[in-house]
Amino acid sequence: MTAQTARARDTPGRAPASQQIAGALVVDMHNIRAHYECYRPGCPKPREEPIRPSAIRAFTDGIRARHVSQYHGETP
Repeated sequence: MTAQTARARDTPGRAPASQQIAGALVVDMHNIRAHYECYRPGCPKPREEPIRPSAIRAFTDGIRARHVSQYHGETP
């Protein structure tokens, strides 16, 4: 999977500029579940989910920082 490019459209005061989308956090409060999808090429773990529904809050609070640090060696 490759990283996609997003453009700001119809946003007052902002010029359309290319931005890399590195990942997406998906939260479904109705079914009480969440997952993080990493779109970086070659990611060793492109999808992460919390172990149990009670861990969703902690998962959503820090998943991006933890994922980028653990799998890509970067500090957010």
